[in-house]
This record gives sequence, structure tokens and C-alpha cells, in this order.
Amino acid sequence: MVSKLLVDIDHATRLVRRWYEPSRRVLAVRQLNGGMINHVWAWQLDGEPGWLVGKLNVLDHHDAFEREFAALRWYREHSTFPVPEVHTCFADEEEGVSGLLMQRMAGRNLGEAQLGQRGIASLQGQLATHIASLHTHTAERFGPVVMDDAKRSRWLDVFGPTLEREFHAVGEHLSSKTRDVIHKLLGELEAWLPEQARPTLVHGDLWATNILVNDAHPDRPTLTAFVDPAGLYADPEYELAYLRLFHTAGDVFFRTYTQTHPLRPGFDRRCRIYWLNTMLLHLRLFGDQYASSCDGLARQIRQLA
Repeated sequence: MVSKLLVDIDHATRLVRRWYEPSRRVLAVRQLNGGMINHVWAWQLDGEPGWLVGKLNVLDHHDAFEREFAALRWYREHSTFPVPEVHTCFADEEEGVSGLLMQRMAGRNLGEAQLGQRGIASLQGQLATHIASLHTHTAERFGPVVMDDAKRSRWLDVFGPTLEREFHAVGEHLSSKTRDVIHKLLGELEAWLPEQARPTLVHGDLWATNILVNDAHPDRPTLTAFVDPAGLYADPEYELAYLRLFHTAGDVFFRTYTQTHPLRPGFDRRCRIYWLNTMLLHLRLFGDQYASSCDGLARQIRQLA
């Protein structure tokens, strides 16, 4: 969960002057909604650009920020996927924080956007177009885009250990029946997730909070940017399952997306495996309220086996 971290105008000004531009001053600070791990602030500056985003946490998070910094730069250099320009990654021992300073993108997150029914349909079509374009980027190996030593020739060699780690991290919080199902599943992943896709560039954490929307016209919104990309070559079903889990993508999205990227037979069945991984992660990060979701998915997987 987000740790307690307070940033006032003086604190923000010191960070901006030390890590962005020595002559700038912060005039106002506004905390942005949606961050589940880090604190995200919009800082109004004197001069141009008039705003800067600071994404902050304690010093121990610096390694994660370095990976995000590299991934954001990679997307901007190698794709047209709209992500913020990131200015600097820092670890400030004097202030006791680490973080990123980046461009403020127009709009607000999809979870806060005020959209009419036509606007929702339009936004779903725009989302599908962006993700379909992103998924045209492929590579020879699976894994992080900026860590060659972590790339693998098989998707299961990336996803399998991830699922196993999440399970072992929270196993004591699960029922014995759920543990039995997951133990069996881990031994049968080859059958559940056959290798059928090329390594495909994905966002990796697509839900409403990570999608920015200009909703000035509720029936004619514009998708302006994506934030917090994972920087990953994966099986594209990993991304599509995540979009379905939190109802970020619906029928309009899939009708548009599948015009260029047809779904493989059995996608609905395989979604349960990816959803289980996500719920195990949420159980680890956010607490026991996610244990029942893990139990429910384990029951579904047992019935589908």
C-alpha cells in the first residue's frame, strides 16, 4: 500500500530545483488520485512548462523507479504509444524520497472521467485502436524490454515463475482447497497456456487509473495518454485478460481490437489463469479482502480442468 508521504510547496520546490531545473519554483501542489503503490503529485511551476508531475515514494523504491524510467523512455523511442515524457529519476537522501519527474499529460484518469454513453463507446474504440497498434510490435524473446538478461524464449518461463512466486507469498492466506488447485495448476501450466503467440509489446497494467482521458465533451472524449507501463514483451492474452478482469474493456473494445487481432480459441478459459495471478498479487499487496476472489477463481479452474 501507499506509505505516508507528505509533500508541501517548499518540499516540492527543493526537489524540482535539485533534480529538474535550479531556477524553478513550485506555486501549488495537488495530489492526484489512483496511485496504489506510490504518491503522484501535480506541481504548478512558475514559467513554462506550467506543470510537472512528481511520482514519489521512499528511498527503497528507487530500483522500481529506475525500471519505470527506462521503460517510459523505451516506449517513446520505439513506438507511438502515448506515454509521458520522463525527465529524471532520482533518489534524494536528504529528503528521504525517490521518484520520477515527468510531463503532465492532459486529462484525468478514466475512473474519474465523466462520460456519456456515446462517449464510453468512443473511448472504448480509441482504447482498442491504441492497444491493437501497440500489439503489432513483436520481438524474438519474452520479458522486460530493457533487461536483456531477463528475456526468455518461452512465455511460460516468464509467467510461470511469476505465478509461483505470488502463490508462495500468500499461500497461508488461502484455503486448503485453493492451495491444492494452485499446486496442481502449476504442474499443468503447459496444458493450460500452450505456446501460441509471438512475444508482443504490452502495457502490462491496463486499468482505468492508468488511462488518461480528456472528458471536456462527455460524448466526444479523447484518450490522451497511458501511464505506468510495465515495459514487457508478453503473450498478448496477458494484457487482454487484465482488461477484462476490471471491466476496463467491453464489447466495443473487443469488436474493434479483433478486426486486426483475432482472439485464439480458448481465450475465455485461459483468462482464469491470468486473473488468478492478478488476484494473488492483490492479496499480497492489499490484504485479505482478495482471498475470496482467489478462492472463487480456483473453483472455476477446478471446474474447467
